[in-house]
Amino acid sequence: MNGVKLAFTDVTPLRPGRMTFVGFDNFLYLFEDPQFWEVVSNTLWIVGLSTALATAIGYALAVLLDSGIRWAGFFRGMIFQVWVVPWIVIAILWGWLFSQDYGLVNYLLVQAGIIEAPVKWMFDQNASQWAIISGYAWRAIPFIMVICLAALQGIPSELVESAEIDGASFLQRQRYVILPLMQNIILVAALLQAVRFFQEMTMIFVLTQGGPVNATMVLSLYTYKTAFEDWDFGLASAVGTIWLVLLMGFALLYVKVALRRELE
Repeated sequence: MNGVKLAFTDVTPLRPGRMTFVGFDNFLYLFEDPQFWEVVSNTLWIVGLSTALATAIGYALAVLLDSGIRWAGFFRGMIFQVWVVPWIVIAILWGWLFSQDYGLVNYLLVQAGIIEAPVKWMFDQNASQWAIISGYAWRAIPFIMVICLAALQGIPSELVESAEIDGASFLQRQRYVILPLMQNIILVAALLQAVRFFQEMTMIFVLTQGGPVNATMVLSLYTYKTAFEDWDFGLASAVGTIWLVLLMGFALLYVKVALRRELE
């Protein structure tokens, strides 16, 4: 609550002891600032696409592991290890993978003939966003995989076998039998990861500092920079308040989905 109160003031450590109530001036400034809306757009794009990719790949891996492939336990354990890797380690790893000079990603793309010259991943607006999105998604895949795998193993085998006997293909079984039973669980897992991505800034802080040209500037890093580089605590609190409202929207959606799942 103290942060919300500060959003209506011009508090700054540059003027200790002097704090003036400014009403909605901070919010009006943000709403009229094109950079702020660019930051909101970047945040929604990076968080949304990262969540979608992580959910799709996590579910696909869960289906693969549930199909009874050999060494399923080993692969499940290996994928799960990604979940416990700290964000700072992922940031360092991604900096190496996407390095222009010696990165593995450029090497593989050049060898495959997809690109002719190494890409400057951290110095190109579109490329830097994709590098961050891939890192976010990679970090979330194990969590979603574990949740989906547990849910898949809880589906009665009689339902799947009946659909198979009736001639339903693999994709038809997924679409008409399994996914309808899984949709609430998948959505809850995706929402939890989206909320987590909204709060994450370590990777972007280490790799791009929000650049190039604000291409990877997200709300978490924007709030940090406003508070501890511009020393405008009042404006940073206003950004944080708007950010809080967005997260509350996701939380309400999560509660709605969870209650619907419980009622069903």
